[in-house]
Amino acid sequence: MEIEIGKEEPTWEDETEADDSTITSQTIGPENGAIRCLFKVAQREFIGQRINIEGLQEWLIRAHSIESFRAYLWSLIQPHIKQPIRVELDNCGRAIVSWDEPNVLTMGDANRFVTFIDKKSRKSYSWRHISSHYVERWNSTNIVLCIHVYSTAISSRNIYEVARDTLLAPKRKPAVVVKPQRRLIPETADGYSFRDEVRALRETFLQMRDLMHILDNRILLLEEKCDQTLPHEPMIQMTTEESSIGNESMEMKPYGNSDPLLVRPDYEIKEETSDEEIEVLEEQYQ
Repeated sequence: MEIEIGKEEPTWEDETEADDSTITSQTIGPENGAIRCLFKVAQREFIGQRINIEGLQEWLIRAHSIESFRAYLWSLIQPHIKQPIRVELDNCGRAIVSWDEPNVLTMGDANRFVTFIDKKSRKSYSWRHISSHYVERWNSTNIVLCIHVYSTAISSRNIYEVARDTLLAPKRKPAVVVKPQRRLIPETADGYSFRDEVRALRETFLQMRDLMHILDNRILLLEEKCDQTLPHEPMIQMTTEESSIGNESMEMKPYGNSDPLLVRPDYEIKEETSDEEIEVLEEQYQ
């Protein structure tokens, strides 16, 4: 960015103040240097950033020639310069910022990072304006040396905010936790809906419950029969008879009030047989 001679500095009232805490007062050059100037020194992140004149550190530069004056001044400025930022405009006029090549800066790059502000007239001057004429003129007024740490390409607060959000301190978006969507009516592997599966399970449960009820009644009946048996009587009488073909066969016969669990009765109890029917069959058998 080219700074015109005596260009008015329009943005001294910007709300954001620069951080000048890293700058300390210094004196450099020979004591008998004929060319000398006292500067108040401030750092800027963008052109127009507010500067608090009170409390600024001062640099006294002394030299025998303008070339030496510039060299001494550059040696104090260079440590405060950061990696420059390049600014370009797209087709819509929006600022596109990117890091410039981190090359070693020389005094030939000073014009990109330094401006001089006349406090009284509020006018700005560039590095190229350093000459015997201007140095002598600046001695009669208060001159603020502004070091633009990212270069004068950051020409406004809006561009600085783009650079800050993009390069300097990019905002991290909060992690988005995607919750798995819960299916209200999921499908089973065979294609039936969840409602159909629940209905089938309910029917199976009811059938099993009825079956358990039948088995429970039958177990109660058999337990009652077991309580009526004589534990020390022989349960089964074994007889041997000759068959018509000369073979022997074994036949089991019930003996007295033998245990119905050991002797197969002549009737069959089905699941649908009621308790009353079972009692009638038991009486007939006895």
